[in-house]
Amino acid sequence: MNNPGLAKFLRSVSVFSELSDDRCDELISCSSVERFDRRTVIQRSGDLHHHLYIVMTGRLEMVAHSPWGAEMTIAVFGPGSTSSWVALFLDSPAERTLVATPDTRLLAIPAIQLRAFLEQQPALYPKVLALDGKRFRAVLDLTALVLNPVRSQRLATLLLMIADVSGDTSEQPKVLLTHHQLQQLANCSRQVLHRCLRELQQDGLIKQGYGSIQIQDVAALSAYAKQAAVGAAH
Repeated sequence: MNNPGLAKFLRSVSVFSELSDDRCDELISCSSVERFDRRTVIQRSGDLHHHLYIVMTGRLEMVAHSPWGAEMTIAVFGPGSTSSWVALFLDSPAERTLVATPDTRLLAIPAIQLRAFLEQQPALYPKVLALDGKRFRAVLDLTALVLNPVRSQRLATLLLMIADVSGDTSEQPKVLLTHHQLQQLANCSRQVLHRCLRELQQDGLIKQGYGSIQIQDVAALSAYAKQAAVGAAH
């Protein structure tokens, strides 16, 4: 293989996990590794979707802008995660901005070449749909999030949703958001956020770290969130 290290990384992404050596080389040959030393916009809202980005190190943020110019981070993609697949097949421009944070490396695959590659490998489509479908289901959980009157349980749903959207499939996924970014998404005061996070941590459901929140037990946190949704419905 021309680049065994890069091929190993490529296969760590679920969609590409069973690619042959030749197919890995084919995809790597049309891709590039992009490095960012400072916070950099790599795709602006209003631009056509031009690449699929796979995070090698660092993180990629999806940022939304309000009509009055306010900025909000709505998703964060860590190592092994990808930007949206489905968006590569849309003719409409991006509605969100993608930003690489400092010390980030991305494997950038041009949209044109990736679409052609998938046409030659139709067996990959179910994996693509499964990956983005999981993100779509996570977004649907926003309904339960809005309806639930209990703030700590509402935050549990939000944390699970962010983890699903990020593509982190580990047993203890991390939500790579600062408290300020999470506060914006949760639409609550700093005091309320800290109180709710403390409650979840005391229950052993999460563990707070610098710039991240680790979900200690996905099943337990999910059960907590679902119990909240049932309570809100009644």
